[in-house]
Amino acid sequence: MVLLDFVRYHQHLTGTKVGCNEGDCGACTMLVGELKNNTLQYRSLTSCLTPLGNVHGKQVVTIEGLNMEGLNPIQQAMVDESATQCGFCTPGFVVSLAGFCLSGKSATTGNAIAHIDGNICRCTGYKSIERAAGSIAQLMQAREQEEPTAFVSNNRILPAWFAEIKQRLHALHTELNGQLHATTATEWVGGGTDIYVQKHDSMKEASIRFLSDEAPIDLAQSLSSAYEERIGSKMGRGGSEEENVPLESKTSV
Repeated sequence: MVLLDFVRYHQHLTGTKVGCNEGDCGACTMLVGELKNNTLQYRSLTSCLTPLGNVHGKQVVTIEGLNMEGLNPIQQAMVDESATQCGFCTPGFVVSLAGFCLSGKSATTGNAIAHIDGNICRCTGYKSIERAAGSIAQLMQAREQEEPTAFVSNNRILPAWFAEIKQRLHALHTELNGQLHATTATEWVGGGTDIYVQKHDSMKEASIRFLSDEAPIDLAQSLSSAYEERIGSKMGRGGSEEENVPLESKTSV
C-alpha cells in the first residue's frame, strides 16, 4: 500500500489530494522527518508513490499537521498574494513551503521557489505563488543559527509541537511502537517511482521487502544469489536451455 492511500482511506485525512498518481503534480505532497547523525532532517515526497513501509519509524506530516488556530503564515501568504484559485493544488504547495522552512537552507526567495518546483498549478500562472514564497523567505531570514524546528515553533510559523519531534523520534528509535514482521517475500522495493505506477493494484497488498529496512548488504551478491536460486528452480522443473542462459549472455549486436 502507498502512503497516500493509507492516509486518505484508512486515517481519513483527506487534505492531501489525489492528482496524477504518477508522482508528477505534487498534489499529494507530504513531509517526512527522520534523524540522521542526531540531526532532524525533513524532505518532501510524493505520497502516491511512497510505499507505506518506507516511512516506518519516521515522522509523517500532512497538511492537517500544519494547521494552527487561524491560518499559519504560509497559508496567509498564499491568501495575501492571491496564490490560490481552485485550491486543489494548494495543500501541496503549503506542505512544500513548510519543508523549506524546516530545511535549514539559506532564506532566499530562490531556495523557497526551489522547494516548490515539484508542484504544479494549472490556474495561477505561478507568479503569485512565487511572491508568496518570497514572503516566506523573508520570515525565515531572522533564523540565523537557530535550529529550524525551534525557530518555526517559537515564531508561530508552524505548530509548537515541531519543537518536540526530535526527542520523540529518539524515543521511537529506542522502542518502536510497532515492528516490521519477518517475511520471506522475494519482491524487493527500494522506492516506488515506476512499480507503483505500472503495478499499483497488484502491489498495494503484495508481500514485499524494503531495502531501507535491511542491514547493510552486498546488494550485487544478494541479487546474484537470488538469480542463481531462480535459475536452479527452473532447471529442477525442466526449464529450457534458453531459460538457463545467464542474463549477461543474452546480448544482441
